[in-house]
This record gives sequence, C-alpha cells and structure tokens, in this order.
Amino acid sequence: MASAPGRPPDDPQLRVGPGPGGRTARRPAGRPALRALARVALGAALLAAVLLVVGREPAAEAVRVLRPPLVPAALALGLAATTAQALRWRAVARAFPGAPVPARRRAVAEYLRAQALDVLVPGGVAGSAARAVRGRGSGSGGMRASAAAVVSERAVGVGVLLAAGAAALATRDAAAALLAAVVAAVALAVAAPALRRLGPRAGAVVVGWSVLGLAPLLLLFVLAAGEVLPHLTDEALPHSTDEVLPHRGVGALLLLATAALAGMAVPAGVGGFGPREAATASAAALAGLPAADGATAALAYGLLVLVAAAPGAVLLGVDVVTAGRATRGRPQSSWSAEPPRSAEPSRSAEPSRGPEPS
Repeated sequence: MASAPGRPPDDPQLRVGPGPGGRTARRPAGRPALRALARVALGAALLAAVLLVVGREPAAEAVRVLRPPLVPAALALGLAATTAQALRWRAVARAFPGAPVPARRRAVAEYLRAQALDVLVPGGVAGSAARAVRGRGSGSGGMRASAAAVVSERAVGVGVLLAAGAAALATRDAAAALLAAVVAAVALAVAAPALRRLGPRAGAVVVGWSVLGLAPLLLLFVLAAGEVLPHLTDEALPHSTDEVLPHRGVGALLLLATAALAGMAVPAGVGGFGPREAATASAAALAGLPAADGATAALAYGLLVLVAAAPGAVLLGVDVVTAGRATRGRPQSSWSAEPPRSAEPSRSAEPSRGPEPS
C-alpha cells in the first residue's frame, strides 16, 4: 500500500490506525524485519536439527542434481507448473468483483516473479503478497478483492496437495492420513466461497489447474530423488530384502514428494529449506526408509527449485532496471488486465486499471 502524501520515506515508524484520543497509533518499522529474522532462524534451526540427526552426507549427495540433464528439466517442469498455477489464479480471480483478471501471458509472468520472491525472501509468502498488490484494482475494494483471489487460489493448491498426501499416507499411517485430510478440508473450506461463486464447471476447472500444477512438481521431486537415491526406484532388489519392497519405488517417492511440498508451505526459512527437510525426513520414517534418505531427497529437490525460480529472478532483475529508467523520466507501463468480473450477472463492474507505476 502506498504511503500517505508528504510522508518522509525515511520515517522509522509506520501508521497502523487511530489510537486513543484520536491520535494515530504507530508501530516500529523494524518489527517486520524481526519477524523475517525469526522465520530465517526457525528454518535454519530445523535444517541444522535434521543434519545433526542424519549427518552431513545428505547435503553432499544432494549437489549431484546440479548437472545438465536435470537443470533443463527443472526449468521446463517449473515453467509448466507455473503456467498451470497462473491460469488457476486467473480462473479464481473471476469470482471476485473488483479484482482485475490478468491476461494469460501477464499472469504467467507475475506468477514467475512471485515464485522467485517466495524462494528468495524469508517466509515464502512475499511473492503472493506482491501478486495481490500488483494486481489490485483501482476501486476502493480492489486491494481486498485482489488479496482474496490470491488467498483463495493458494488455498485450492494446498488443499489438492494435502489431499494427495492423505491418499499416499492412507496405507501407511492412518493418523497422519487423517491429519492431512483434515488440513486439506480446512484449506478447501477457505476457497469454498470463491468456488461457489464460480459454479460447478468453473470450480472443476480451478481444481484441474491445481492438479496440472502439482504434477510437474511431483515429477521434479521424483527425478531429483531418483538421481541421488537410485535404490528407491530399483525394482531388482535381492530376494533377502523382499520385506522392504512395499516401501520402495515410485509410491514411496510420491509420499516423500507430497511431504516436501507441504513442508515448503510452512512460512519459515528461505526457499523452503528447513521445514521441507524436516517434513520429508519424517515422511521417510513413516515409509520405512532411513530419515537420511528423506533429507537427501528434500535437499536435492530444493536445489532444483532454486534453478526453476531463475526465470522469475530474471524478470525481477528486469523490473529493477526498468524502475531505474522510470526514475530518470521514462514512463513505466502498467500491466494489462481484463476488467473486473462481477459474481452476479445483474451487477456490472467498470474496467479497472492495473497498479500505477511505483
């Protein structure tokens, strides 16, 4: 949100609303920085705890994924997942009057930027916040509608992911499967108002985009884990190890993959490091595998996630250059969007502009 006119940019405090006696309450500007630092510290503590338990070998093994066959695969699968998620965002935005619907190419570009911010900025939510701000409408309720669209589309994605996790856990740990199913239901309940406004057919499209956005990420995890842990996909194990065969193969990798993605949804650490490794190591234990296997796969996947975020980082760099030119007198164009859609046919919304140049 833009600061009030005439407010000095170096003011160390931030207005948060009227206080007692009509005075404006203030909050120290350093508090968000402290929260970000706490998130980084929590992620680092989780990662350190995992490595303390499993040793340093997983970190050394994970680096093996950074080689030519897997790096292009990470870029391609990351772009495929981003495209599906961006189209999900466009579909959900239609449920909120006052929320502009970005054009397809613009939606993909904004989602790429958001994912790069989620990876680079502590907490993993900066990208979603940026999408809400950059996609706000010009009306008084534009910011609220834009934020609601972002929250709803993210909730659908989390719900679909945890539903897949619950299915993967169903035959291994009933309690963990029930917990995943409950959290999935809560996430889908958050998105339910938007899905109801869209109607059954459009709501099914939103869920479909979520599935299409999840599949490339699961495949990327399988590729990463298969590179550093080839024994998980080896079906020609000796007869003496038949008792562990049910825990091996693609089924175990999918369980670890859903755990890794769920861990990345925790707003702590940088780039998902820490919560992802803790969740995946725990899932490995549920699958009857060594915790070190889960940590190795999670670290390898995390490195490929960084690679997949590179296109968004490039776009952010271009934004910085463009903003620098704008400050020297060159106008910066706002992103185009379809007009805000009304949830009811009887209501109409005036076309809304994208965010003004900052």
